[in-house]
Amino acid sequence: MDASRRDYFRRAQTLRWQLGALLLAGALVSWLMSHVASRWLELLCVALLLACGAGLFVVSARLFTHHHPTISVFNDRLWFRGLREQVVMLRHVSDAQLVESHIAGWTRRSILLRLGGADSDDEAEQLRVPLDAVEADPEEVLGLIRERAALQRELQPAR
Repeated sequence: MDASRRDYFRRAQTLRWQLGALLLAGALVSWLMSHVASRWLELLCVALLLACGAGLFVVSARLFTHHHPTISVFNDRLWFRGLREQVVMLRHVSDAQLVESHIAGWTRRSILLRLGGADSDDEAEQLRVPLDAVEADPEEVLGLIRERAALQRELQPAR
């Protein structure tokens, strides 16, 4: 790994904890399902089991690939892998912010990238880079993205 590339990986311990919690929730829901008499509660339990199964699929995929970088910041681009891989050319990033969202009591941190020119706020595209279980200081990643985006905008030839 050279100085022009910074890689950030997922925390394996956090992923193991999430996997264990999903397994426990699935076992609890299946036990509850065997004791329910109402058809509606049974359907609700089936939906919860499906959600647990989907969560197990996503978390186990992340756990099995935790040794691959989740976020890589190059001199000219940002590469990140969530449910799919995405590449953003840093010369198109006009602003980057650290944002938090609260969903059902859980705090999710992510970096919000504003793409496009700084003068065209109406048509600026926004992109979120999730920081779920990433072994990195979010402020460090944000600072690196801002620094390299500013450098790429300076190097971009004037039109």
